[in-house]
Amino acid sequence: MSYLKKNLLVILAPAFLLFAWSCSQQEKRLPADYVDPFICSEGDHGQWDPSALVPSGLVKLGPDTYPGSLTGDGDYAHSGYNYSDSIFRGFSHFHKGSSGGGRVCDRAGKLSILPFSHEPTDTFMVNPLAAVDKKTEKASPGYFSVDLKEDGIHVELTATGHVGVHRYTFQPGRSARLYLNPGKMDHSWAMTLNMIDDKGLEGVLSVGAGIHFIVCFDRPVLSTTLWTGDKMEPGNSLEQVRNGGIVCDFGDLEGKPLMVKVAVSLTTQDAAKNNLQAECPGWDFDRIRQQAVDQWNAKLGHIKVEGNEEYKTIFYTALYHSCFLPVVLSDVSGKYPGLDGQVHQAKGYKYYYDYAFWDSFRTKYPLYSLYNQETYKDIIRSLVDICEQADNCGPFPQSTHLPHSPGFEYYGKNGYQPFGNCRNEHMLMVMTDAYEKGLFGPDMKKVYPYLRKEAMIQMPEKYDSIGYIPARPDQTGEYCWDSWCVAQVAKSIVNGADYNYFMKRSEYWKNTWDPSLRFFRARAADGSWLDFPEDPGVNREKYTYEGTAWQYRWNILHDIPSLIEAFGGKENFVKELEYFFDHDLYTAGNQPDLQAPFLFNPASASWLSQKWVHKILTEPMVQRYGTHNFFPKPINDRIYKTTPDGYLEEMDDDYGCMSSWYAMASMGFYQICPGSPVFQLTSPVFDKIIIRPDVKDGDSKTFTIEAKNLSPSDYYIQSATLNGKPLNRSWLNYDEIARGGKLIYEMGSDPNKNWGTEN
Repeated sequence: MSYLKKNLLVILAPAFLLFAWSCSQQEKRLPADYVDPFICSEGDHGQWDPSALVPSGLVKLGPDTYPGSLTGDGDYAHSGYNYSDSIFRGFSHFHKGSSGGGRVCDRAGKLSILPFSHEPTDTFMVNPLAAVDKKTEKASPGYFSVDLKEDGIHVELTATGHVGVHRYTFQPGRSARLYLNPGKMDHSWAMTLNMIDDKGLEGVLSVGAGIHFIVCFDRPVLSTTLWTGDKMEPGNSLEQVRNGGIVCDFGDLEGKPLMVKVAVSLTTQDAAKNNLQAECPGWDFDRIRQQAVDQWNAKLGHIKVEGNEEYKTIFYTALYHSCFLPVVLSDVSGKYPGLDGQVHQAKGYKYYYDYAFWDSFRTKYPLYSLYNQETYKDIIRSLVDICEQADNCGPFPQSTHLPHSPGFEYYGKNGYQPFGNCRNEHMLMVMTDAYEKGLFGPDMKKVYPYLRKEAMIQMPEKYDSIGYIPARPDQTGEYCWDSWCVAQVAKSIVNGADYNYFMKRSEYWKNTWDPSLRFFRARAADGSWLDFPEDPGVNREKYTYEGTAWQYRWNILHDIPSLIEAFGGKENFVKELEYFFDHDLYTAGNQPDLQAPFLFNPASASWLSQKWVHKILTEPMVQRYGTHNFFPKPINDRIYKTTPDGYLEEMDDDYGCMSSWYAMASMGFYQICPGSPVFQLTSPVFDKIIIRPDVKDGDSKTFTIEAKNLSPSDYYIQSATLNGKPLNRSWLNYDEIARGGKLIYEMGSDPNKNWGTEN
């Protein structure tokens, strides 16, 4: 049997439910072949990094660059890596990427190794740096490699969920040395370490409750030198030394590679050893790398797209980025550190942590519900754990930010809110959506009090007397979404009083709608209107966070019919929404108006959703707004590209929010309101899409979409059939997708303004 056939049989095993891919494309046959980890790794364009990892892996082993920041002040980039840099600080095991929450210095750089051959100096120990040959830099799912210029060292990295695996090839005649340090040395953590024997050491990095680690070498260490934070000295152990580290010298390896395995746990040292033994018992680097690739192909292979090669690269890279966060925090044994400071046991599921719900609830979890259901179910079970443990953590302040991973500085009765570690709003929408889609395992009657409590934390009862949050039309509207979701769950579990109460709260947004302006407007507690900008397109955050009055004008997700009515009907609504896009008021780089291109659908003008979604996905567009302010000059460029500056400048791909938006929109889907299991339909950019969910229990039903006669100019839907029957509505229920079937579009160059008009 040929090598190709043998490996295809492994990859296409029934357990992974992968598709048989055409062999006509020899270079790119499987989903991981299309992923380019360098996309969105330059500057402030998505803020990802090319680390080696597996889906949802705790370990993200990759480079940290210098200076890293756009200002050149030596601070880290959002992920620790900036493609524009050609100097590396080292290769660390924890990267966050994608922006979202916390200090930049905490997002990367933890537990770093830098190989070198020259004699160490005090300057090097304080600020370890190495120039790299950018031409040799390569990255693919589960793998990173580069050559270090000065010492001629070839670096290769791969990973499992809890283990980082290094392979370094040094020049013959030079010493092989490794510098292990806590990471970012100007914002470091205390380290404890001890050499176990001449082939390994163990230690703890004092981030939060501690990162326990085991380091193993495939050949003996000849000598060690300690860095105590201010001087070098002989020795092989450190005890709670800040800014410390150790140099391990292996002598001249005569060109033979040096392999290193670093296993971690957030519970105990023994757990780190168990993780190492379970995931990475041997020294076959190429086998470990292939296992990582297989995991990515299994995950990404649940969706197959056919068509434009460039779009496939963007699509699979976006799908890849959507699987970085949250991470599996639990050890292979199922043990994990809980919110209450105790070690807990996850039985029958993996425990996930590291969330940014305000950002990603809109796109990532609806996307997961289409193809990544088993992960979604485990995430829900993890959120229930967090809710239960939060009861032991004392009262919660009105804060929307938490510490972030790894480190998890939330142990004990410290008063943090329980539901996230970037921004926690709308966690309950994620849980409600899973419940409505049949992806919610626990007993909802037991979980419901936590959802209710969260809604009341976000918008306390004191605001019921006036029906809005003073000076915050943005928050008022957002927390109406949460109230609506709680109402739906209350109705399902037959709690009529709560259903009526939360449905009333879900309409508070109407109290911030100024009918004379037809915009949302801030009000004082006494009911008087506060000031409103002469130009609603001015991006000021006095009353609307990270958006303008124009962008928040469409920010009612749960009651689109009432929003349309507030505009005076569908005709006025469509006219105003067209003006919004025609005058470059839409911002694709942030969350508040992500649903706007799809709002033409419920206003019976689906051809305009097709027009604008296609333009956003494939054509240059004028963008005036950054995250918080105007760009110095408007940008006229494609928003999604295959280059290192892949996404729009200042686009925060927070936890995969924008990547998930692209993945869904390019398939022709968007769910406006998580909690309401309805997907809007629009033109896909692919000729054919096959979705096969990763369902463990029961049969996995394939849903296929075909766009016949699709071309760069033929992207308007002329007609559609669903399972052979004519379809003239521009939406599908989740159940219609989940139970499998075939959606076929006939495409054309002119809009069919009569298609998609049925309710």
